[in-house]
Amino acid sequence: MTPRRISPQSLLSRIATLRRRHQDIDARITTEHQRPMPDMAMLKRLKQERLGLKDAIHVTRMMLGRIQPDTVRTG
Repeated sequence: MTPRRISPQSLLSRIATLRRRHQDIDARITTEHQRPMPDMAMLKRLKQERLGLKDAIHVTRMMLGRIQPDTVRTG
């Protein structure tokens, strides 16, 4: 089986998408915290999702660094 080729641009696009989703979840967490009685179960789920996105960003940046090392510093 031949390894799949991934372009640096597709990885950069994925990082941008993951960052946007991370920011959206941050906003939802902030909004939920500001409610008089925050839903703690929802906050827990949102924080877990945010952590998963952070991990996905890290992994994607590592992949990008392997195929284009100079992009990671500026991306």
